[in-house]
Amino acid sequence: MKAIILAAGKSSRLYPITLNKPKCLLNVHGKKLIEHQIELLRLCGIDDILVVTGYLHEKIEKILGEKVRYKYYDRYKKTNNMHTLHSVRNELDEDVIILFSDVLLSKKILARCIENEDDYSLIIDTDNISINTMRVIINSASIKEIGNQIDLDNASGNFIGVAKYSRNGATVLKNHIEKLVKNGKGLDDYYTAALNKISAENININYVDTNKSPWIEIDFEEDYNDLLKRDISEFYS
Repeated sequence: MKAIILAAGKSSRLYPITLNKPKCLLNVHGKKLIEHQIELLRLCGIDDILVVTGYLHEKIEKILGEKVRYKYYDRYKKTNNMHTLHSVRNELDEDVIILFSDVLLSKKILARCIENEDDYSLIIDTDNISINTMRVIINSASIKEIGNQIDLDNASGNFIGVAKYSRNGATVLKNHIEKLVKNGKGLDDYYTAALNKISAENININYVDTNKSPWIEIDFEEDYNDLLKRDISEFYS
């Protein structure tokens, strides 16, 4: 199994903090955010890690060195992460875990996701539904819809930005992303738009619930400040 960390974006919602650094290089208790992600992945047995870079990519490469593989995506200013993932679609050839680079989550829930044997295994928080994180609708233990277009009143939970796909699931995901990109769609979309197409074909999109395990997505300055106040050990237990 490999991991793909999508780290190409400009993170403009965190300006001026990210004017001179990618969001994934924010300092979090002595390490960069992405270094925590890499350490947690390795604690869960994943050593093959690909970081897809864009904005200030050379700074990421300088910090991480030879710890990971890299792919530079040069259209990061014009597209969202569906096109970022499309740029490394040939990597979707085996079991894979895909992470947004601005998420820190507990080792416990990451391990449960990795060990899940379903074709699609998204990490969902069903306890706290937020307007700032991608929402989902769940029916009969399957995700029927995902995206920011879902009203809070209709949402069953939030997708935290981390998901594991089997080889078969990754292949189907790749095919749907290719169709969307080929048709000139999805410039502003997250790759989860392809999951909606998969769900529409009556394919089960399964999930792992956080069950109150700690996680945080860094979208705004207040998120970052909140993380700095927390005990980092809670993410490693």
